Amino acid sequence: MNTFWKSWVIIVTLLTMLSNAGAEEIQSVVDMSTVNPQESETTTNQPPTEMPRLVPWLDYTGDMWHKAGLTGDWAGTRQQLMDKGIRFDVSLIQTLQGNWTGGTDFDYPYQGNVRYGVQLDTGKAGLWPGGLFVARGETRYGNSNNLNTGALLPVNTTSLFPVPEDDVTALTDLYFTQFLAPWVGVMAGKMSLRETNVFASNETEQFMNTAFNFNAALATTVPIDALAAGIILRPTEWLTVPTLVFDSEGTADHSGFDTVFKRGTTVFQVFEFAIKPFGLAGHQRVSWTWSDRSRIRFEQNPRQVISAIITGSAAGLAREDHDWSFMYDFDQYLYKKPERPDQGFGLFGRFGLTNGEVNPVQEFYSIGLGGKGLIPGRDNDGFGIGYYFLAISDKLPRIIERRTQGEQGVELYYNVAITPWLHITPDIQVIETVRENVETTIVGGVRMKIDF
Repeated sequence: MNTFWKSWVIIVTLLTMLSNAGAEEIQSVVDMSTVNPQESETTTNQPPTEMPRLVPWLDYTGDMWHKAGLTGDWAGTRQQLMDKGIRFDVSLIQTLQGNWTGGTDFDYPYQGNVRYGVQLDTGKAGLWPGGLFVARGETRYGNSNNLNTGALLPVNTTSLFPVPEDDVTALTDLYFTQFLAPWVGVMAGKMSLRETNVFASNETEQFMNTAFNFNAALATTVPIDALAAGIILRPTEWLTVPTLVFDSEGTADHSGFDTVFKRGTTVFQVFEFAIKPFGLAGHQRVSWTWSDRSRIRFEQNPRQVISAIITGSAAGLAREDHDWSFMYDFDQYLYKKPERPDQGFGLFGRFGLTNGEVNPVQEFYSIGLGGKGLIPGRDNDGFGIGYYFLAISDKLPRIIERRTQGEQGVELYYNVAITPWLHITPDIQVIETVRENVETTIVGGVRMKIDF
């Protein structure tokens, strides 16, 4: 055994131990896309007066080069359903990634994800106003390059779904949202919880690295998939306040009914402010999480901690009965095409903070630039460049801390929209990994997404 344990193995195992059930929680995300209604062109201090559009509309008509899906409008049926607020989605995401230099291995593993689902807007369907039903599933197969880089944050976010680094088919979303009035709604069910950021939150068409898809400070409080319930408040058109309570032990491949409120519950709250400086759309979000799930504390006898890692037994170790994180993120357009408000470019950023008692991530920062449709004739192409820094907890056992360092990286991608349903994304990442004995890792990759 090389100098006890390799730093990467120790850290990954510690992350695994953070869960009572032993489930791997390499990373978690918080998806608020289902609770952020479509914004109006102007904002006021008055509560909204109309029910929000709950299912984004797509055009499946037209020829091969213009329709939203490869299979088209199904002889008119699909578009008729779409116009009534019923949308069917099937996507195939394929990723090939490998290390050009650095890292621990030079393989080029291939991974695929198939995502499928249906959304129903009850108002558009003529049933009752303000209701949204969502059902989604996902199949993952193949291998990612995550464990070959020496980095703590995965370089391929799609590898986390539906279950991190596991070939499985699972139901990721089955929930219902009901707006009781234009300014208040409730939701409940099983949810794949993710963040929303205009320039950095879509792992299928934007950045690949998890640092640019969610806040790393959430690692120990927010599960990837869980049973949840919550309330959405919109006291004004410029403020949205979602509050969710969910099972801290949730996983996509488990229903979760036998663990709800038993060994951990998480509260997650966001205050999202819609702003328009100089008439350009932007969002400022302040959020926090709190969990009462018991986890092993880092700051105690390192021999006992390492022994627990080797033997798999946490007997005799002190535990922390709660955990929290504080986050801030923003997206802000700097330029928009007057004739196409969905095209332009802008800045984004994230900040996260924890006390480091049970979370290996103590501080997290990311910032970058993203955009769409800036090249003449390439209206649907997207691009992004971002930088992140992750500070490891200073309460980790010294044998781990002295073999690790703050992790930082840069990612650059360009999303080529061959057609509305076919996107090919070359991507490059340069990472100064958390492991001190691993040279700077350069990761090259390409991703292809097909919407059927």
